[in-house]
Amino acid sequence: MMKIRYNPYAIFAYNPSPVGIYARKKWLDQEQTPQWKLDFQRVAQALLAGQSPGGSWQGSIVETVRRLFGLHLTIREPNQPIDAALDWLVARALCVTKGQSIPGEDLGSGRIHSLPFTPGDFHLFVMGATLFLANAFGRAHDTSVLGMYEWLSLRVLTKGRHPPGWSSANNILRALVVHPVYSRDAATKRLVTRLSRVQEESGRWGKAVPLYQTVNALAHLDSEAAERQVRRAFEYLAETQHTDGTWGRAQREWDTFLVVHALRKKGILK
Repeated sequence: MMKIRYNPYAIFAYNPSPVGIYARKKWLDQEQTPQWKLDFQRVAQALLAGQSPGGSWQGSIVETVRRLFGLHLTIREPNQPIDAALDWLVARALCVTKGQSIPGEDLGSGRIHSLPFTPGDFHLFVMGATLFLANAFGRAHDTSVLGMYEWLSLRVLTKGRHPPGWSSANNILRALVVHPVYSRDAATKRLVTRLSRVQEESGRWGKAVPLYQTVNALAHLDSEAAERQVRRAFEYLAETQHTDGTWGRAQREWDTFLVVHALRKKGILK
């Protein structure tokens, strides 16, 4: 049985970030404390501030994804601002499926830190993020969302197409694993199999594959192929936990959040 040596929750105990708000509510039972309520209000107001009448923030896909993900961690239930932002984002993603151009944005320089997505092809980032967020806010079975999932599945399965790089593959997998139907799709199975071929004996998948995002995504699946990889990765993570309970380097709170979320999904942490 895997053993976590150090307390992985300590980093979240007083943290007023969206990740901290989620962890303190869901994992540390702070929801009824005055400080959590105050921090929640401040974070939620900051996330909602500055939304344009059209639903976006700054007319930016990346910024709108960032705000919606933060709202997923905090407010969690859809409301008018969230619905407007999702509508705006879905409209851009639908352009991708139709082959229409959308303005590209830089995914580097820390712009998508603390998001479950990674730099790669911008169109695949838009698709993966939009579908993930659509699921998060109860739109998994919308006709437009299902159509985008079919487009994404074909993008993975069509013979003769060059497979997406690992960062783009992460963004695709992130969308697939959270959907009640497409988590079992042939595209999901193909990506999981592809990952299994590059996983090292240590439990990592090599430098090109984002470790923390990948183990978190795979922990959402019930397949044996995913389970084998997750078990091996968990052993690596048990050995590489820092003495303060965290994982990672530059983004310790975020990387620790991804690991703890995965461990809880598999019942290893309570």
